[in-house]
Amino acid sequence: MFWDDVSLIERCIQREEKAWQVFIERFRGLLYYSARERLRRNGIRFREEDIDDIVQGIFLEIWEKSRLEEIRERVKIKAWLSIVAQRRALNYIRQRKERLLSQDEFYKIDNIRADTIGSLSEELLKELENVIESFDARHKIALKLNIIYGKSHKEIAEFMNISINTVSTIIARKKALLKERLKGIL
Repeated sequence: MFWDDVSLIERCIQREEKAWQVFIERFRGLLYYSARERLRRNGIRFREEDIDDIVQGIFLEIWEKSRLEEIRERVKIKAWLSIVAQRRALNYIRQRKERLLSQDEFYKIDNIRADTIGSLSEELLKELENVIESFDARHKIALKLNIIYGKSHKEIAEFMNISINTVSTIIARKKALLKERLKGIL
């Protein structure tokens, strides 16, 4: 049973269950893609379950509130659904208020909290920041997540989308370098 988008929408408006199943199958991928990309572009941490929740919420609202009736130009259903998915993803962002730190924010000394790394002197904190700043961006992130934020190698690997062995190597090498450079202050 193949319907064009316009006739599929009309059948969904008439509450035909088979049409609704076809509608879900046809547009689920578009909704997933639109929501996922919006979250990625905004630097939001998410799990596949988050995307599932967003997409299911969209389908539920469309069905329960008969949202398809509101579409004036039904031939543009894909654009409409994409916008809906992106808006829903933005609402999700506002609700969760979890975003990755931007590069500028991540490296500020203000993000270092003494209570998370012990009671270090201000001189040591400044020197630690200076040494870490000399590393390349990927190494800075891995090291700060481990030392300052107490993240495990596994958590860092998932966050940075690199292997756990790479994270372990980066941290081991950079910690040795940190110890060497901070010898006089410690």
